[in-house]
Amino acid sequence: MRRSIRSRRERHVSECQAAIREGDVHLDPAGRWIVRPYRPGDEARILELFRRVFRVERSLDHWRWKFEENPAGRCMRLAETPSGELVGQYAGLPVRMAWGEKTLVFTQIIDVMVDPHFRLGLKRPGLFSALATRYIADYGGLGKVSGGYGFPTPEALRIGQRVAGYIPVRPVVSLVRVLGRADGGRLPWSAGLFRIEEVDRFGSEIDRLWEQVRSGLPVAIVRDARYLNWRYADCPDVRYRMLAAFHRLTGVPAGVAILRLGVRDQRIAALVDWLVSSLAAASALFARCKGMAREAGMESLEAWFPPYSWPSRWFRDLGFHEHATIYEFVALPTSPEVSVEWAKERWYYTMGDSDIY
Repeated sequence: MRRSIRSRRERHVSECQAAIREGDVHLDPAGRWIVRPYRPGDEARILELFRRVFRVERSLDHWRWKFEENPAGRCMRLAETPSGELVGQYAGLPVRMAWGEKTLVFTQIIDVMVDPHFRLGLKRPGLFSALATRYIADYGGLGKVSGGYGFPTPEALRIGQRVAGYIPVRPVVSLVRVLGRADGGRLPWSAGLFRIEEVDRFGSEIDRLWEQVRSGLPVAIVRDARYLNWRYADCPDVRYRMLAAFHRLTGVPAGVAILRLGVRDQRIAALVDWLVSSLAAASALFARCKGMAREAGMESLEAWFPPYSWPSRWFRDLGFHEHATIYEFVALPTSPEVSVEWAKERWYYTMGDSDIY
């Protein structure tokens, strides 16, 4: 038995040494761990590490949807000990990002985790720092991943600023409206101009909507049908209600709204995504969203929008009030073509841009 364990360790060390020579594995100078790419079969140990660190169960189906089926690819660096124990991960969800007239690749920074026994190095160059450094070095740069973004909690923000260089952009504010009896009343006149459909998947006509509104969203995830279907329709463990507005006369798409009815056992209707070409279409979509939320017994309707965006102003005019959240919106540029200062008042995001909702 001991010989079998020793031979597995020797084989593992031999494989790591070969990979180091090829340049895709990075060895800690003190020999405590290596940082390497994902390899098929790692997912079971990644889920076990996630359980140890966050004390939350995550299904294999969720992992495969998030990391294997993402149409924009996969960005991940893992840390393991010389004996083969997985002890750390720095991961990002790649997305195609409209950046002015360009389309770049960004990653949402998620599932950054270090085994509790390896966290002593957080106040000096340690495992978290090694993972962040290798992730940025291996993925960042011109023609690769141009930047990252995320919605960290205060503790994660402090560590990310010190170790990885997160740049705080602004605190995330939630817009909240309590739903009352008046929210189920008469539809606005504009509702008659549009046909609102609940769909299982979006068709290519939504690409046309994205191209129509893109000029008004200088910095935003490319919300085409491929992205929206992956993010919402294909998610294995959350049911999203997907609405599309079409002009009755022309059939041209005029808006998309995505609802999550119920969040973490709370009667909250989360408006997780919103892409609309006109105020008239917005009114029609919002009326349907309110009706669906009330029918489902929800007590409030909530959304995230940056404060300078027209949806933020429009929803506040409709009686939504600002509530502070624990999250900070941050950016992490990894290419010289990305200026966070330029993007600060241009970056459009919603709840769906995070993996929180």
